[in-house]
Amino acid sequence: MQKISAFLLLCLLAFAMHAQEGFMNATSVSKATYVREIPPLSQMDNIISAAGFEDVAPPKRRGSNQFIPGKGLPTGSDPLEQQQRNVQTIPGRAPITSFVAHQGTVLNDPTGAIGPNHYVYAFNSGFGIRDRSGNVLVPEASLGTLFPGETLGDPVVVYDRYADRFIIMEFSNSPNGFLIAVCQGPDPVNDGWYTYRFNTGTFPDYEKMSVWSDGYYITANKDQGSMTTSEVVYAVERDLMLIGDANAQLIGFPLPGATNNGFYSPGGFNCIGPSLPPVGVPHPIVYMQDDSWSGVSQDHLKVWNVSVNWNIPTNSSISTPQTINTSSFDSVFDGGSFQNLNEPGSGPDIDALQATMMYMTNYRRFGSHNSAVMNFAVDVSGNDTRAGIRWYELRQTADGQPWTIYQEGTYSQPSHSVFCGSISMDFQGNIGLGYTIVSSTVYTSLRYTGRLASDPLGTMTIAEQTIINGNAQTNRSDG
Repeated sequence: MQKISAFLLLCLLAFAMHAQEGFMNATSVSKATYVREIPPLSQMDNIISAAGFEDVAPPKRRGSNQFIPGKGLPTGSDPLEQQQRNVQTIPGRAPITSFVAHQGTVLNDPTGAIGPNHYVYAFNSGFGIRDRSGNVLVPEASLGTLFPGETLGDPVVVYDRYADRFIIMEFSNSPNGFLIAVCQGPDPVNDGWYTYRFNTGTFPDYEKMSVWSDGYYITANKDQGSMTTSEVVYAVERDLMLIGDANAQLIGFPLPGATNNGFYSPGGFNCIGPSLPPVGVPHPIVYMQDDSWSGVSQDHLKVWNVSVNWNIPTNSSISTPQTINTSSFDSVFDGGSFQNLNEPGSGPDIDALQATMMYMTNYRRFGSHNSAVMNFAVDVSGNDTRAGIRWYELRQTADGQPWTIYQEGTYSQPSHSVFCGSISMDFQGNIGLGYTIVSSTVYTSLRYTGRLASDPLGTMTIAEQTIINGNAQTNRSDG
């Protein structure tokens, strides 16, 4: 009996050690500090105009990114660029519609989302609402209309298609936290809004939101020196937020095993397509790891799984990361500075947004697999003079299975920089990639490309199409 008991004890200890090595519990649990009801914008007689906020943007809360000179591959041009150059492109479709929602000389964190009948967009520190043809439904208003006295900005607009609701989020430093407005119905003009505050302790810079079955997930450039032990990923209680419940919870997680070089931005998988994953399927977080950074020996992606338990939130956890080795890439520009890409004229160069998973990382369920598409900026020239977009499609054979690279590619232009990509996938597996293009001869402009599911892997085959051409210096870039 004593031998059996000892054996069982050893098994239990081994299981406990495995659990500790494989998962890390949530490090913070809290509730919304308030929920407020904002009346329908169409009924408000005190909407605060956004006039004067157009060029107001919060300062960059970061120093230069750190790397080890001479360390890392590639040492020259990007290894995947040539396969893109060899592609015979096919004609693409022109945009169905294109209109200027907000016009200014500074790129003030532009963001927007489209629904069945509305386009909601925001910038520092305002927002506006139009119909799908570009007609103004709500003139540009200060974010203080939704969040009284709060206009710090860096907003994000999300459309939750599964609830048919728009969401507007900004950060705050009084105190530090997230402010989240959830429309009370499908009409952002004629339905009211629930607005929430969630406090985060330290400042949650560069916050991004993704939609999942059991919550809205938020990543932030927060606690740069302690991202492996401090909260940099959050889940907020989606079901309660949709009904205006003040008991909505916020659960925070670190990123165990992650490395960064200063400023960083991981990506949460954002659901697209007709169906959410079943409740209980963990929410993935992905972040790039560059071998020019200290502590990274090979370029790769890391993927974590976040499991939330709203009934016993302290039982929520984040996994240790899965490592997915990639073809080599160089994500460092100009010694880690934030002025990297030339544009016409003599103004400062544009930030390439290095060390950042571009928003959104989109996830879609198919009958035979799950897919996720993502991208980030890389130096394709080998001398920091031209940016390209490294993009991936990851696949998973079933829920809970490891992710693998199905295809990877680098999209570039011979004489221009392309960066700040936005990538997504349709129900057939075709992929679209929108991006910003700039060079010493081209003002910052918006263009797009794409590929069919049957095309050679790792290539964008649709001839570049123009959304809009810029005609002035931007002077600033934020993703």
